[in-house]
Amino acid sequence: MRVTVSELMNLIAPGETVLVEYTTSYVPEFALKLLADYTKGEGMPFVIDDNFDSLYTILEHCNILGLDVDLDHAVVFKTGGRRLVGGTVRKVDFHPDPRVLLRNYEKVFTNEFGTLEKPAVNLTLGVENLLYFVRDVRDFYRFLLGLQRYVGDRRRKAIYLVHRGLVGALPPYIMPEMKRLATSVWVLQSYSTGVLASIVKSPSFELIGREFTIDVGGVFGGGT
Repeated sequence: MRVTVSELMNLIAPGETVLVEYTTSYVPEFALKLLADYTKGEGMPFVIDDNFDSLYTILEHCNILGLDVDLDHAVVFKTGGRRLVGGTVRKVDFHPDPRVLLRNYEKVFTNEFGTLEKPAVNLTLGVENLLYFVRDVRDFYRFLLGLQRYVGDRRRKAIYLVHRGLVGALPPYIMPEMKRLATSVWVLQSYSTGVLASIVKSPSFELIGREFTIDVGGVFGGGT
């Protein structure tokens, strides 16, 4: 089975939170390129959560790889860091207390998402950087409860890119709880011109266990 990027993204319902695991690779660069092209071509809002200059680093890698990534249409929610890149930037004041940080984020989120006419693709980069500021179990669950508030928000289709190795260095309860929170869990591995996506959790049960090869050119080939 072969599907387009648009057809695959249509399998993600508005309000879903998709957790995408990957190991050291160019998965973030390929994902950013594919989603930027898709949202621009479809006239869809594209919102990027950029934590501690993650977007800048990924764009620099794209330049080296020769990937042309157009983010003129994107809105970037920037937390921490100094590099202002990627379309329109909305700054979120960082605070190590998750309760304060989430209040700061909510202000920016409400102002931007309240004006959307159709659901946005909301890509989160560098969530691991935020998790490293979690001081104890209580802080983590405050952070988790903050994320949980957005599950089911039909103004967005949320995609969280998470580096398996970096999160694995954090307390062992973090990744299982993140997976529990997510409505879908995908595992991505890169190859020379794209990535292999395995779906391990989905509200569409027929998708569980499916694999798709994802070409940077935008063609998805289904497999088993």
